[in-house]
Amino acid sequence: MPTPDSVVFLESYYEPMAANLARTRLEAAGIPCFLSNEHLVSLMPLYSPITGGVRLHVRQRDAEAAVEILRTVSVPLATTPDEASFAADAPDPVTPRCPHCGSSDVAYGPATRNTYGFWSALLSVLLRFPVRDKRYHCFHCGKEFK
Repeated sequence: MPTPDSVVFLESYYEPMAANLARTRLEAAGIPCFLSNEHLVSLMPLYSPITGGVRLHVRQRDAEAAVEILRTVSVPLATTPDEASFAADAPDPVTPRCPHCGSSDVAYGPATRNTYGFWSALLSVLLRFPVRDKRYHCFHCGKEFK
């Protein structure tokens, strides 16, 4: 028969960060608790399903209050997307865009098409190496532009 001071398992988390958030919320409410398997799951995340994840333990007498606190203030999942991750996908105003198709999948380098002028061709023959113009190349539509 469990006594009020016996330690009971309360909840399991597969990510150590979520377990630490729950532990911090309980400690802020004045409920003493501790985590087990935290270091094992942190060092070897693939062992998390095998070991049952990071386990949160509390005293028997505090279990009901702890469950109520964790239900009222839910612990956010670590994989929930936030607004910052969507802001990273927003178009960059500095990135050059293709004037033909609007794609940002462009690169600046030697022209891939023969864009030699008369003087470039003459200089290439005299110096024995090709002198090419540098242009932007769009990998989406295949066109080149300056």
